[in-house]
Amino acid sequence: MAHGPSPFGVPQQTQGHRAPTDPRSGWEAYDAADVQRAPMRAPTARLSPEDHALPSAATQRSPEEEMEAHLEEIHASRPLRRAAQRARRRTRWWLVALAAVSALAVAAACAAGAFIVLREGEPDPGASSAAPASDRQSSAEEPTDAPEVIDPIASRETDAAPISVAELFGAQTFTPAGAAGAYKVLESEELADCADAGLDELAELLADADCTQTVRATLVNPDGEYAATAGVLNLADAAEAEALRAAIEAGLEGGFAALRTDGEAEELGRAATMVGYNTYGHYLMYVVIGRTDGEDLEEAGEPVREIVGDLVDVWFVDQLNPRREVQ
Repeated sequence: MAHGPSPFGVPQQTQGHRAPTDPRSGWEAYDAADVQRAPMRAPTARLSPEDHALPSAATQRSPEEEMEAHLEEIHASRPLRRAAQRARRRTRWWLVALAAVSALAVAAACAAGAFIVLREGEPDPGASSAAPASDRQSSAEEPTDAPEVIDPIASRETDAAPISVAELFGAQTFTPAGAAGAYKVLESEELADCADAGLDELAELLADADCTQTVRATLVNPDGEYAATAGVLNLADAAEAEALRAAIEAGLEGGFAALRTDGEAEELGRAATMVGYNTYGHYLMYVVIGRTDGEDLEEAGEPVREIVGDLVDVWFVDQLNPRREVQ
């Protein structure tokens, strides 16, 4: 019975849909040729025959001369003439003063505009501190990639310490987390030749594999109805462990050998058994299950599934998990 972890599906990546872009409002276009312009109409001045001839530059007079001529025409008195002259002088000085004030205002506006332009061209003292991090890094070296996270038990190179009987079966009884009761250890051992843990084609695969040891023990489940040989193979890396698991799932001839003992496990391996297995890093974990009464075991019922879960998926994982702690 192949007992592997539930498959982890890759989450479907919801394709991001962009919201449809609203069309831009169109600007109503006008053709200049289609625009009917109204004819421009200016007031019409009727000229007398004497006015058709434009005065020449030689005959043009200054405003003062025009005023004197006008005063002569109306026979203005002397006081009136003096008042007119004073008015002309006041008007002239007022115009000069207005021109001076206007010139100063224009000069001040130009100076202010030039100051603003020059200030805009100067760098902002706080720009370097307020600039985004991406801008500040533009001239610096690109940050190095984050270091790759390595699973310490993915390879025997990073998990060099061998496993031991004491590490996996250090007591006469043990209770996996969530189990219905305690499992009793009947016998345990370490095999230097991993091929001794297999039968037929599986033994051949283990002989060719880079397997350094097998630690196994024969147990009895809490209610005493089932005996089981559970073990861990120490392979080179996770890839080799997965390849061996795939070969077992493909249905090769043979299987894992049972460690037979006297008493409750003396018939283990003589009648039909069932096997469960799983991988954890560079380890392949397995369990061979049979009935203590010697009857064939041909159905993976609930008790069998509980034994596989207790020993392979819980107990062995809990005992090997401390090897993942990074110092």
